[in-house]
Amino acid sequence: MRHIPVKEIIRSLAGKLLRLCYFGIRLPDFRADVLPGKRSVRKTACEEPAGGLVKEDSLEEIPAISLESGIYPGKSLTVSLHAPKGYTIAFTTDGKLPSSGDDSGLSEVEVLLARGGRGYLIENRDLMVYPEAPESFLLDDPSLPSGKVLRAALRSPSGEIGKPVTRVYFLTHEFFRLFPGCLTVSVVADPAGLLDHEKGILAAGAVYDTWKKTPEAKELTEKGMTWEFQSNFTQHGRAWEKNCLVQIYDGRTVPAAELNAGIRVTGHASRGENQKSFNLYFRERYGSKFLNYELFEGICRYRSLRLLAGGNNTRRLKFKDSFLKELVSDRHFAAASSRPAVLFLNGEYWGPYLLTEKVTAQMLGDHYGVRKGQVILVKEGMLKEGKEEDMNLYRELMSFAEKDLADPCVWEEFCLLMDIRSMADYCAARIYFGDFDWYPDKNDLLWRTRDRSFNEGRWQYMLYDTGYSSGLYGNEETAPETDHFSLARQRYPLFAAALRNQEFYRMFLNSLREIGEENCSYERVKSLMADYEKAWKPLMPAYFRRFGDSGNLWMSSRRTTLRFFKKRCDLLIPLAEEYGKKENFIVCSDEE
Repeated sequence: MRHIPVKEIIRSLAGKLLRLCYFGIRLPDFRADVLPGKRSVRKTACEEPAGGLVKEDSLEEIPAISLESGIYPGKSLTVSLHAPKGYTIAFTTDGKLPSSGDDSGLSEVEVLLARGGRGYLIENRDLMVYPEAPESFLLDDPSLPSGKVLRAALRSPSGEIGKPVTRVYFLTHEFFRLFPGCLTVSVVADPAGLLDHEKGILAAGAVYDTWKKTPEAKELTEKGMTWEFQSNFTQHGRAWEKNCLVQIYDGRTVPAAELNAGIRVTGHASRGENQKSFNLYFRERYGSKFLNYELFEGICRYRSLRLLAGGNNTRRLKFKDSFLKELVSDRHFAAASSRPAVLFLNGEYWGPYLLTEKVTAQMLGDHYGVRKGQVILVKEGMLKEGKEEDMNLYRELMSFAEKDLADPCVWEEFCLLMDIRSMADYCAARIYFGDFDWYPDKNDLLWRTRDRSFNEGRWQYMLYDTGYSSGLYGNEETAPETDHFSLARQRYPLFAAALRNQEFYRMFLNSLREIGEENCSYERVKSLMADYEKAWKPLMPAYFRRFGDSGNLWMSSRRTTLRFFKKRCDLLIPLAEEYGKKENFIVCSDEE
């Protein structure tokens, strides 16, 4: 029996005219251009997508639907469907793809969609959580805003079901009050692709059932280390990418952009959170290789995007990664742009996210004007963009960890390969933040061009995933008193080797001082924190009603973050200065 969460009224409309489209009320365009966390490197001219809106692929034979996707006032909405002569209409309202069992047997139908009701995902939420995670919350709250997903297809006289058309209707007059100045992203995927036991990307599923029988599972369960569990949603790769429809609302009552895409779960330990992070991929096989829409200033097309729930900070300061990056946005390394967005998954409210550029050759090409075919990108010691032989260039760079960089000749060779200003700024930022989750094989990202067309072909850094830092969890690993400078020398051999060169050491020390005294001065941190809270606090009450009230964790994280930056400079800088003295380097004061 199919699950229909909303009331439907179906009746023949033979001899009646198809209802004309209802356009709804126009509201101001809140593009959130001044929200904190928005960054760009290079501004380019933007072109409007054809027709002003990227739509689902058109088909010769699809049902006519009276109303477009959008935000409509009122508690209910009647949508009319019409089929060409000889065809009937199959449709669903729970996100499932229409099948022959959903055939109405009619060529003209009306569907009444009513506000409220329980969504399919929440109704089946037990499939998405570990039974061993007692603090796992995924709450059913009918008062949360939601969208109604209508999927319709034609059934031919021979019984074949055509390609479905999807519409999403948000029935509320409070949409923009609930999410002020914030993008809304609606993603619709076949529920089977999300919750199927074998292949559903949000289900614990078959992978978990198999894994929990292993000795490793028994050991981790006894230790309560649920973040190390294996399940469907911890899997990687194309096999775990599902088709979906993506719509973006930017303050208007109709989508500003709409196209088909692929969706995957992303992250490390945070995959175990109920609010998971996602990657969106725009591919030709889905209909278009690009999303053509200016999400970030001057960048008008995207091959992929990330919806970040906050990583280690998912239930804390969800914006922390963007906040930290903005503190050091003037330093000599790149970072992906991000902005707040609220996600609806199959019409069900799924909380606030950081909508973020995904670091790719295309992204670097758009920002820096380099040819994407020339980009070499190495993430966590693995080649992400480039040719297999390009890893030899990375290995050549890392081989200098075993060389004497105090030797002027060796240092000169190293400087031909590495942008040392980028290295000094990047390492200073990571260390100042107290990033405990950073070393060459974790959250480390380097890139260059294969030729010398950009920055003489030297390697440079991108700041990526900074969340496990600056007082997180209030423990010693991220405390302001912890000597992350010594820890970095132990964990990052190339950095330790570079420090033995006095020129690099002084460059690094100056960067560390500037970051501590200017970028991350306590007054600046407090001011920027206030800006972020102004943008994010209105988004959190609904989040607490869906994923459990973690407001105490938010406030605790806020306190530990501010405490970290209040104490950090006075504790860390002397440690770096003492190192220089032990190496008999000339350590200048700030005034010199």
